Amino acid sequence: MISYGLFMGGVFLFAIFVGFIIQLVMNRLNTTPSGPMLPEGFQGPALGVSTLACGQESAEATAIVNLFEMKKSTTEEGDPDLKELVQILSKLCCMKHDLMSINKSVSSMIHVPYVNTHDRENPADTVARCFTKSVPERDLNITFETWNTRAQHLIDRLCTSYNLTSQESDRVKNSFSALHMDVFSIAKGECLESKEMIKLGSPRDPKPFLTADVKELGPYTGYY
Repeated sequence: MISYGLFMGGVFLFAIFVGFIIQLVMNRLNTTPSGPMLPEGFQGPALGVSTLACGQESAEATAIVNLFEMKKSTTEEGDPDLKELVQILSKLCCMKHDLMSINKSVSSMIHVPYVNTHDRENPADTVARCFTKSVPERDLNITFETWNTRAQHLIDRLCTSYNLTSQESDRVKNSFSALHMDVFSIAKGECLESKEMIKLGSPRDPKPFLTADVKELGPYTGYY
């Protein structure tokens, strides 16, 4: 009886040891990260970085939003102006996100609304035309100039509404200018057709088109 009990005890301990080894091996094979599973894209994290849409694309944009969120407007127009400025910042950030993405799809800009006070066309359509290289340079310039002009006007009003100091006002204006130039530079490289592409492309490829009367016009300096 004693030898049989020892034998059964040894078998039981051996079974526990084998189970421990199997569990250890399975844990090493499981590479799924722990915690809540959130959808992530290839171009930066999708959630949890900023309250600004596509805010992970620009430290300047998030700095602007964070500065105003720390203060309180002293005028009735302050909150609506800030909401529109955030929309412009989101469009610049989301445009950069889509243009720099690996899959080349309108995945971020499609969720940004059209606003007739600062948009020349649906923002998602602009990015879609960039991928087909069918945006005339004149149209691209007007789109970015409209965003810039409206944003600078809003910033001037917001600096007064939120009682920003001169240093803070300069910081906001410089941050926006840096963001605008960054995205505009990317857009010119991704949206406009190069001379090399024109030589190698097919006649059936989509291309920007301007009528004869528009080609003779200079830079547009009037009201948009």
